[in-house]
Amino acid sequence: MKGVQGIIVAIGLGAVGALLNWAYLAGRSNQDAMVSFIGIKEGQTVNRGETLRDEHFVELTIPERWVGNLRDFAVLSAAKETVIGRPVCRTLGGPCLLLGDDLKTPPDGLKLAEGEEIMWIPVESRAFVPALVSPGDEVMFLVPRLTPASPGNPSGSTVTTKAGDDASPVESGTTREMGPFQVRALGNRLGSAQVWAAAKIPQTQENVIGISVKPREKKKAMALWDILQATNFRQLGVEKLGPPLKKP
Repeated sequence: MKGVQGIIVAIGLGAVGALLNWAYLAGRSNQDAMVSFIGIKEGQTVNRGETLRDEHFVELTIPERWVGNLRDFAVLSAAKETVIGRPVCRTLGGPCLLLGDDLKTPPDGLKLAEGEEIMWIPVESRAFVPALVSPGDEVMFLVPRLTPASPGNPSGSTVTTKAGDDASPVESGTTREMGPFQVRALGNRLGSAQVWAAAKIPQTQENVIGISVKPREKKKAMALWDILQATNFRQLGVEKLGPPLKKP
């Protein structure tokens, strides 16, 4: 009989302990600091270029200990007044978080590093999709391979026919790559196509790429320019480069 009573007492004490533990955890959860972020309500859609309004928003609250580095990417509720009226650079369909990247704005000018120059290169618009290239990308240019230097043309940069003043460069009929070069602008566009469209800025002359030329790149940039001059500034092909291959 005493054994049965002991078991009952033990079970009771265990249940009380579990209840106390649950109450402690629940109280601790309620006492945790909370962080609030801006979200787009379910059923709301903000199209690219459309401005944000208060009715688009819903507040998302998360315990601070679970936030991690989310605050580096998402917009805090405390900043709501600063984002109302701003356009988004991509279409947002709720429910979703509002990210800082959704509010990117165009650069206010072409800022060059010390010693950096910009060279403008015309490219073949029929074989080039400007919207898929953004400043910061690296590209290679596809250029005609000119014939090698002759005794009458020791520089080797161009070779001309003997047809008089209307002489034109002689090309070998093959193509080679020159680069890589970093893109700094596509016509007047200094940011991504999405950012430019969201800001409603007309995009012009996107078939003229502005490349960065640093002092160590001057020689290859001038070689590219020589070919442009030799071919009467014929538009070039473009190859966009991806990340470098990882070494095995």
